[in-house]
Amino acid sequence: MRRTTLALTLLASLPLFAQPQLDNPGFEAWQNVGTGTEEPTEWSSVKTSDGGTLINNLAPQMVWRSSDAHSGSYSVNIRTVSSFLGPATGLLTNGRVHAELQVENSYVFTDTLNADWSTPCASRPDSLIGWYKYTPQPGDQAVIGVLMHVDDAKLPAFGTEPNWVGGADWTSASATVGAWTRFATPFVYTDNREPEHVLMIMTSGDSTSSQVGTEVWFDDLALIYNLAAVPDAAVAYVTAQDGFDLNVAYSTGGVPTAALDFTAELSDANGDFSAPVAIGTLNSDQPTGVIACTVPAGTVPGTGYRIRVTTPSPYYAPVDSGIVVEVSTGIGLGATPSEWRAWADAEALWLDLRGCTLPAERFEVLDARGALVAAGRATPGMLRPVVTTATPGLFVVRLHHADGVASVRLIRP
Repeated sequence: MRRTTLALTLLASLPLFAQPQLDNPGFEAWQNVGTGTEEPTEWSSVKTSDGGTLINNLAPQMVWRSSDAHSGSYSVNIRTVSSFLGPATGLLTNGRVHAELQVENSYVFTDTLNADWSTPCASRPDSLIGWYKYTPQPGDQAVIGVLMHVDDAKLPAFGTEPNWVGGADWTSASATVGAWTRFATPFVYTDNREPEHVLMIMTSGDSTSSQVGTEVWFDDLALIYNLAAVPDAAVAYVTAQDGFDLNVAYSTGGVPTAALDFTAELSDANGDFSAPVAIGTLNSDQPTGVIACTVPAGTVPGTGYRIRVTTPSPYYAPVDSGIVVEVSTGIGLGATPSEWRAWADAEALWLDLRGCTLPAERFEVLDARGALVAAGRATPGMLRPVVTTATPGLFVVRLHHADGVASVRLIRP
């Protein structure tokens, strides 16, 4: 039943959530407890349908407050019960139930003209998670359906499919689940439209074949949003004294409801984030942005590093990107110095092997993103321009020789 607001609670939790979520997802707030119409605040069932007094009075109670909770004090308990029409599958929705005596004509819907029966959501979550317990009768399976949509929408559709933007579906196993168990299900989107509302229904069993006695408990629902990180360089060149500056762009399908600290983090050389290094932070209330970062001086070279962006909110899921860290030096990797030089001027990038004491094999020139610009065979005593058409910017010249690979970082004016 959607008769009161959770505004104070939501305002208090903005730094935690910081992106659109379902209202009262932990089922802590309730109305009319102890009566046939007890329901979680911001949720509804058949007893508060639009079917009118007769149908609502005839409809059985399907939803109860339970003190068996995954967290907090309460969860929601949904049951398949007896009715004058036979077994009635328990259901709960964040929209409203349209109920008729002909059950096949019933559905749940978003009433976009009434805030009591609709949940605005202009974001594109990646997945729905939650916790459940289940005691089914043989063959029963609990079901969840979530719909991201524009304008009006119904479940089942009843002709509203053109308004569907995406959705998520989850069905439990037909087995007793006696301990709180996490579930997760992804959203699948049919087009690139921005949703306007989210409509959700949870049932204790199949709508046409559920059996009296089946019960399900749900708690701690959450919409999860991917948080992608894209560095503007594929290779970071550091020395013992100098770090490497780069920008890390982030993007998420969840529009923040308050400003958050978006922090770019660097893994260890094996891609492990057990002890990440913060390399840049941006406080923003935007779903996309660019974080100015620095890979620290002295970072050990390696090809397995990852970069991710995190926030204090547990409802963002970081999606990381790879980056290679190399030492920027003109000295070979072996014990013998490789006395070669590379430099940049307004005309070209130059490679000088006249003083090279190690057998060189080939050279490569990469731009700031790690893309190969030029490559060729390195011949003894070579002195020549290796790139003449590149635009100004940061470049790296790599020399492959008998003892490994050496590199220098150049800035072409």
